[in-house]
Amino acid sequence: MTSVIRRGFVDIPQGQIHYRSAGMEHQGKRPLIMVHGEPASSYVLEPTINALGQTRPVYAPDTLGTGDSSPLHVDTLEVSDLAEIAFSAITALGFDDFDLYGTYTGGHIATELALAHGDAINALVLDEAGLIPDEDIPDLVANYVPDLSIDSHGQQFYRLFQWVRDQYIYFPWYARDKAHWRDMDLPSPEVLFRKSMEVLKGKDSMPVIFAAVFRHDLRAALGRIDLPTLATAEEAEIVPGATLLDMPFREAVSAPAEYVSDKAKRITAFLDTHA
Repeated sequence: MTSVIRRGFVDIPQGQIHYRSAGMEHQGKRPLIMVHGEPASSYVLEPTINALGQTRPVYAPDTLGTGDSSPLHVDTLEVSDLAEIAFSAITALGFDDFDLYGTYTGGHIATELALAHGDAINALVLDEAGLIPDEDIPDLVANYVPDLSIDSHGQQFYRLFQWVRDQYIYFPWYARDKAHWRDMDLPSPEVLFRKSMEVLKGKDSMPVIFAAVFRHDLRAALGRIDLPTLATAEEAEIVPGATLLDMPFREAVSAPAEYVSDKAKRITAFLDTHA
């Protein structure tokens, strides 16, 4: 059995936030807000939204500037700004008591939400927040965001697809050698296509959002979290009293169904323990 993923929009001062949701038959239970990673949108969370929607309402907004949410209208912002924008969307959805999930960029945003609005958050799940060694940041700032400038030959589409694909092969994607090989399977062509289309929607926001993430001192922020937290290995070592989510990270839309089901069961058990 799978939940039906629904789509909707809420208005915030900066525009509209698009979201995916499931588990509406469980209204009355505390909702889970899921914050996706960059690039792309809440599309990449769809299988996990489905699985977790079996037991609770789940809402996964597209970060402002990504997916089908309104574009960013600023040249610079911080992760704390993205967190406040996300909180505006959560408030617009009508929630003041919720559980929170974040992965990669969403993990950075969720961490700042936990610090600024911990009184509204019951429990936190950090599914690989993406700790970056300080010595790697200057190189990432200079090279991570690809050139997606539009030309009359449509070469931006090829560069975009290649960038999305190569992130599964190397990290960072431009370090094309064995030392940076990720040793993982490529998603299906269909997933690569759909993810590329989602990334394309937010291409103009990528430099702003990635710059904010690269500036964000995630390690220091994690050390100040005071909420029941389920976290993958690196984060669990830093968050005081965290419970270990003992699974290697896999992106939901490209992971086997049994992996998604197992992860959803572990997250559900943790949230139920802290209900």
